[in-house]
Amino acid sequence: MDEAPEPPPETAMPEAAPATVPAAGKASRSRALLAVAVALVLSAGLLGGWVLGRAGHAADPGGLTGLSGSIAAAERRVAPAVVKIQVESARRGRTTFRLPPGLGLPARPRMQHSLGSGLIVDARGYIVTNRHVVNRAQRIVVSVPGDPHTYFGRLVGMDMETDLALVKIRAPHPLPVAPLGNSDRLAVGDWVVAIGSPFGLEDTVTAGIVSALHRAMDPSQQFESFIQTDAPINPGNSGGPLINLAGEVVGINTSIYTYTDGYQGVGFALPSGLVEQIYPQLLRQGHVTRGSIGVYFESVIDPAVRRVYHLDHGVPLSQVAPGGPAAQAGLQPGDVVTSLNGVPIANGDALMNAVVFMPIGQRLQVGYVRHGQARQVAVAVADRDRIYPPPAGSPPAPAPPPAPPDLGLSLQPTRNGMGAQVKAVAPDSFADSIGIRSDDVVLEINHQTIHSLADVGRIAAAVHSGEDVAMVLRRPNGDGTDSRWLVGGTVPPQPTAAAVGPPR
Repeated sequence: MDEAPEPPPETAMPEAAPATVPAAGKASRSRALLAVAVALVLSAGLLGGWVLGRAGHAADPGGLTGLSGSIAAAERRVAPAVVKIQVESARRGRTTFRLPPGLGLPARPRMQHSLGSGLIVDARGYIVTNRHVVNRAQRIVVSVPGDPHTYFGRLVGMDMETDLALVKIRAPHPLPVAPLGNSDRLAVGDWVVAIGSPFGLEDTVTAGIVSALHRAMDPSQQFESFIQTDAPINPGNSGGPLINLAGEVVGINTSIYTYTDGYQGVGFALPSGLVEQIYPQLLRQGHVTRGSIGVYFESVIDPAVRRVYHLDHGVPLSQVAPGGPAAQAGLQPGDVVTSLNGVPIANGDALMNAVVFMPIGQRLQVGYVRHGQARQVAVAVADRDRIYPPPAGSPPAPAPPPAPPDLGLSLQPTRNGMGAQVKAVAPDSFADSIGIRSDDVVLEINHQTIHSLADVGRIAAAVHSGEDVAMVLRRPNGDGTDSRWLVGGTVPPQPTAAAVGPPR
């Protein structure tokens, strides 16, 4: 297979603390000693825990009993394919040298050295790692376990949205390959093992359990679905594998949540299922093409909205991209997508996941509901980057200004007499809690059309604590277009003067 050309470098994302930070960084003697001490403590805790319990429900391929034997067998199966990656890149600043008058040399860039890990996924020398490990790299040096040679890696491709990258080395012999497992079979509480080069310490093995699944840390990122683990992950582990006790790779260690830039019990790995989807595209074209039908939607619908509008499943559309496939097929804001090719769609994540890796140009049978009537239309999948280059999502919410109490809405009439425009939203009010913003226009409350401010007052006066309220809003997008949004919730009990006032 022909090798894909190296794509142009991309700008790294800034880090924040405390935050989810990449598990790649510089090696230091003090941190290495600290890591060794922490590892000893954790090892003692794990062995003690095994005396009281049994190890998950993953298979023990070696027929050994006990957690220690299972980890050892799993490590032996995968470790030969785990590589150490050393990266040399130019810093943003530049260093100059003082010379005698009349002499001058061009400024020389300062070089930054960082560490990471990688996983051999093809015997021809293809290695999966994290994008943040090799981004802006001027030189990639790869060390293979048991191999005295030093290999220089070539960047084949990167994907910013999943933080995955593909590197190629040329070896005189076939390289060991790690088997990929099915990350969909993982369960919270399963034992997992991380392998990598934290702080430059090659072939380091740590163990823990799956703490959570489908974890998203940044709401602005659409494709985050991390495996959360308490297996110790530190700077330098990035790009290395997370494996189950059967010796199968179920994830790629990517980041940690920390206040100290070191391990604090919360690490994140990209699922192997996602790697299987991304890898072929990086190999073939150096980047990832994602499908879309050109719609915007709310990722989470409040249960109150679903009850009021009888949405046991489906995705209400907030906006349809002008000129996109959905618009060309006749879909409109307010339509509720209920199925794709006859398969029911439960929520927005299911809709996105069903479309994103479909071939561009493929036609889908989209089932939807409009005004209570079930309909169906054929929609062609298009390249998401051509529909809207920035990732799809709702605009950021402005800080809500003060407003009167009650539901927390300050309203004014609209110019066309349709709906009521929101002037302000009271902080911590019911309206604030369900996401209403200033400049929204309330079109409908609990199936009742709003023609005037009096309509809002009449409907609000009939609502009591513990009842469901759902609203249809028209929201300006800032570019002359509007979106249609469904918001709602259950009205909480109103505090009494005794509950919030000073002691009597």
